[in-house]
Amino acid sequence: MAKTNYTANDIQTLDFRTAIRTRIAMYMGSADNQGVLQCVREIITNSIDEATMGYGNKIIVDLYEGNRIKIADEGRGCPFGKREDGTEALEAIYTMAHSGAKFNDKIFQNVAGMNGIGAKGVALSSDHFQVWSYRDGKCATMWLEKGFKKGYEEKVLSKNDPSTGTVVEFIPSQEVYNLEPIKFDFEEIKKMCRDWSYLSKGVSFILHNHITNEKITYLSKNGLIDLMKEKSDKMLHKTPLSISINEDGIEAEIVMGWTNNRSEIWHVFTNGLENSEGGTSLTGIKTALTNFFKKKLKGEAHPDVLRKGLFYAVSCKVPNPSFANQTKTKVNNPELRGLCQRATTKMLEEFELRHKDEFEKILELLTKELKAEVAAEKARKQVLEATKDIEKNQKKKVFASDKLKDAEFLGQNSTLLIVEGDSAAGGMAKARDYTKYGILAIRGKILNCLAHPDEKIFQNEEIKLLLSAMNINPNKYDASKLRYGRIGICTDSDSDGAHIALLIMAALHYLAPKFIEEGRLCWLRSPLYIVKNGKKESYYFTDKEFNAVRGKVKGEVQRNKGLGALSPEQAHISMFTDEYQRLDVLEWSPDAIQLLEQLMGEDVEYRRQFVFNEIDFSEVRE
Repeated sequence: MAKTNYTANDIQTLDFRTAIRTRIAMYMGSADNQGVLQCVREIITNSIDEATMGYGNKIIVDLYEGNRIKIADEGRGCPFGKREDGTEALEAIYTMAHSGAKFNDKIFQNVAGMNGIGAKGVALSSDHFQVWSYRDGKCATMWLEKGFKKGYEEKVLSKNDPSTGTVVEFIPSQEVYNLEPIKFDFEEIKKMCRDWSYLSKGVSFILHNHITNEKITYLSKNGLIDLMKEKSDKMLHKTPLSISINEDGIEAEIVMGWTNNRSEIWHVFTNGLENSEGGTSLTGIKTALTNFFKKKLKGEAHPDVLRKGLFYAVSCKVPNPSFANQTKTKVNNPELRGLCQRATTKMLEEFELRHKDEFEKILELLTKELKAEVAAEKARKQVLEATKDIEKNQKKKVFASDKLKDAEFLGQNSTLLIVEGDSAAGGMAKARDYTKYGILAIRGKILNCLAHPDEKIFQNEEIKLLLSAMNINPNKYDASKLRYGRIGICTDSDSDGAHIALLIMAALHYLAPKFIEEGRLCWLRSPLYIVKNGKKESYYFTDKEFNAVRGKVKGEVQRNKGLGALSPEQAHISMFTDEYQRLDVLEWSPDAIQLLEQLMGEDVEYRRQFVFNEIDFSEVRE
């Protein structure tokens, strides 16, 4: 790399507008459409701050063609007029760094916007930005183009016009958000407003997409409890846990419930803004849960198990919120941890006293989950022990097994053929190109990996041998270390052969799904029909293929019973020569995966219905 001079003249000082337009990701989190969405979030947050303080109960969002969006509220309206220094108040609010009234706790309490940056980042990063402020019987408007002030007006409203509030309209600049074409995601905006409605009980969020003419209103009466009903599956107890608390000017609302969704779901909000990375309030709740149930379950309280299937949400209102970054994804206020821990403990204690029967159901659920976790941990240890044999075999170059006949050259260009039984293996071993084809004989039907627990799977000798022969470690699959680049399923063309093929597919799908996704699982088809005409033999692999030439070919027709019925010469010609070989990659699609899991999984009723619906028993012959 060529050396360059670095002098004092290289030190630049950017004005606020240029800094924002040059490094927008510093202010909006990213320079793509997520940053554009953050702009919407910043403006709506300001409207929520007004509603949170009791000013107005409507927030209106209108989306227009040309990436133009307008957001209006019924708050107090931004102050306007001249400041003592002669600058316009609106200009200071939307263009000057760290200007605003939210630094004053007497005017703004429990608000999300605190840094005096968000709205300015929107205004200065837009091609067009305009704000209207309605208050004191007047309306003031200011508009910017590419971050430069282009106009300012004030007018007196009619005596019959009691309007108050702020309206913001903007078009994000393609010059700033240049990573992809700008497009407002209306579905994401809807999601944001729906979630915000749960935090602002009694406040209507009215959205109108003028492009599609979609209109929708979000209004919540029960707050976080409505959020829980929206976001979670059916609760396993009738009454949700909830508490509201106020300590030293800090408010916290917490709701909680165990559901039949086996994953943990949580939401953290601070001053109406969602913190997607959680923070101190979340930590306080988790600590309280663990400590409380340790006593109730006699010390057996694994935190992850306690929160399995748990939905919980917390909304805090803090006079001086502290966040980890400008996008406010994580709250840092240390006082929230203790407050939420105390509130959660109190909520659990009161629920136990007032709803004894339901509390006992929760204890019973958690006890079962803990027992299941103990059993699962035991199974994991058994699996680790079982996989030791696989790992030992993976270090060997030669396997001491009569079921495996390795190819001479191993690696990505070689294929392991899986056949049924020793008879087929013996014939295929003579017919193959031994330099690049290995043979693994499966005796009977291997274990169904989609219907048995891991400990049984890894105790199965056939499964262990298959994984060892391929050098597949389910715990850390690595394609570059495979002994064979492909597997070829080579079974008879009957129901047993099809079943064995499904079991192999199920095993690889469960233990090494990437192997199939990489196109490494293949069919090596054996001929279904052999037509002998003198010394010449012709081979056909499907009924459809043979029926297309039926009546046109001359000679004796034989239906092949399976691999064991083929002579080594017939197997070689029909399966390993360029003229006939049918080594086809398995087509693997989401539909195929779903069908495999349904047919081979634990749902017996689905299989029964599939058999009766898909099979015409009048065509079944002996």
